[in-house]
Amino acid sequence: MKGMQTRLVHGGDPNPRIGGAVVPPIFQSATFEQKEGNDYHDGEYIRLSNTPGHVSLHEKLALVCGTESALVASSGMAAITSTLLALLSEGDGLLAENRLYGGTESFVSGDLQRWGVQVHRFDGTDPQSFQDPPPGTKVLYCEAISNPLCRIPDFQRLTDWAKSHGIVTVIDSTFATPVLFRPVEHGFDLEVHSATKGLNGHGDIAAGLVAGSHEMVEKVRRCLNLLGGHLDAHACFLLYRGLRTLGLRVDRQCQNADGLARFLSDHPRVKQVNHPTLEDHPDFQKCQKYMGGRGGGVLSFEIDGSVEQAQQICVSTKLMANAPSLGGVETLITRPASSSHAGVDREVRIAQGVTDELIRVACGVEDLEDLIEDLDVVLGGQLA
Repeated sequence: MKGMQTRLVHGGDPNPRIGGAVVPPIFQSATFEQKEGNDYHDGEYIRLSNTPGHVSLHEKLALVCGTESALVASSGMAAITSTLLALLSEGDGLLAENRLYGGTESFVSGDLQRWGVQVHRFDGTDPQSFQDPPPGTKVLYCEAISNPLCRIPDFQRLTDWAKSHGIVTVIDSTFATPVLFRPVEHGFDLEVHSATKGLNGHGDIAAGLVAGSHEMVEKVRRCLNLLGGHLDAHACFLLYRGLRTLGLRVDRQCQNADGLARFLSDHPRVKQVNHPTLEDHPDFQKCQKYMGGRGGGVLSFEIDGSVEQAQQICVSTKLMANAPSLGGVETLITRPASSSHAGVDREVRIAQGVTDELIRVACGVEDLEDLIEDLDVVLGGQLA
């Protein structure tokens, strides 16, 4: 198999090239000439995610993820909700990690339970929390790097345990991307991503990804087809384009996050820094084991000050936009309490360690020295 960056550049390219085009074209058509098929889902139609643009994108993503199959969706939440709805029915149990992205948390703790799915919790960083699965548990769901505290579960232990109990494993690997972590290599059945983030990397589309075996991805696709969460033609083109530079971007983002984390660790106004490349991070060893010592492009830190001061830092930076999301070429800064976790009950959020004063930085590809100066100025430093 070719190297990761080669797969990112060339995987899925039509052979021969369509009209000689080095960059695959946009297939701006909702419907196509029909081929013989025995099923509704075999039709040639954009909502069924099987246009030429979808097919090339799916092939590239499957190669990059190291899976049999891949499927794109209209957003990360479309990928997540379609996956869980395809795998769970009324009366089934979901074993969900207790640190989830705010949108996933709202869906799991709200709609899924309203539709009759029993939701149970576990701590992926504490092996004692998943010794005996509750009766009826069908799916285990976790995240590769949690938002925004950057916790990392013991992946191999989780999947070995789940397999011994016949439980399907699903992981949100958005923060890691396939460059740092490929879940199938550690026994996961399905991985989901918000491709809006690192996979696309340019902040100009919303997209999602599901990857795994042909059988399981097809099950999700049939659910997605009926929910209508397909990715449009132009977004397919932009995601295909963005993937080509993923490896280069992730390398730089990881370097920037590590450098910023070390700068902040020594700053007198900062109480706590969260990034798994720091030796005092509780999951430092797992970062070394599973991700080759690279902890992703996101870090968070808590200042020794008030909520108002934390918010002032977020709106005063010059290079970093005060905005949610991550994985783009530009660095973003935000308070999770007012963005990604705004819909999470405050008591739950605080118990998870997401305080009102916590600040998250999603690193882009700028020069590290400039990012350090940007933060140092708003923290009251002397570099300006």
